[in-house]
Amino acid sequence: MTDLISTLPTPDETEDSLRFLRRFADLMSSGSNSDNLLRAATTLEAQAELLKETRELLGVERIRGDANAETRKTLEARIGELGREILALKSKLAEQQSHANQIVVEMERRQGEFLSRAEAAEAELAAIKAAPPAIPFGSIAVPLSTLRVAKAQFESLAAAFEKSGNIVSQVRCEASASHLERVMADSGAAEDAEDRSQHAA
Repeated sequence: MTDLISTLPTPDETEDSLRFLRRFADLMSSGSNSDNLLRAATTLEAQAELLKETRELLGVERIRGDANAETRKTLEARIGELGREILALKSKLAEQQSHANQIVVEMERRQGEFLSRAEAAEAELAAIKAAPPAIPFGSIAVPLSTLRVAKAQFESLAAAFEKSGNIVSQVRCEASASHLERVMADSGAAEDAEDRSQHAA
């Protein structure tokens, strides 16, 4: 279409042809030849006007086509950039997901360790509670009832020595009874504290 329009006469050439046809029609004055020449001139003028409008439309379309081509080129470049950005974001997302998975695995491992330690500590505490109290080396465990009987005997002996006037033996027996009383008091306090802790638990 563009090549065909470019081979058509220019507006100046068309104007020259129109003047020639009209002048030649005037020379013939009348008759069918004159009418034919005038019709040809009118048709040529209409065709020239149509050609002018077509050229103007073609120029507008060329401008629009160039603008569309530039827009398409810009959009294609932008699409390429967006594609690269999407790939980069996908790669970063995969990296972050992998890192998050590693963190989750590590947290689960630590949680397992903490639970294992807690279970071991609970088992150890239960074993300590179930085990009898430790007796220091060189000591023996004596029931409180036996200590009470021994204290009562020392008190009875102290009273007998007091009546007989044996002050030394009296003091020794009273000291032994007093010592047993302190031992029983300490043992009773320990037992009361242990009973209170068991009730609280």
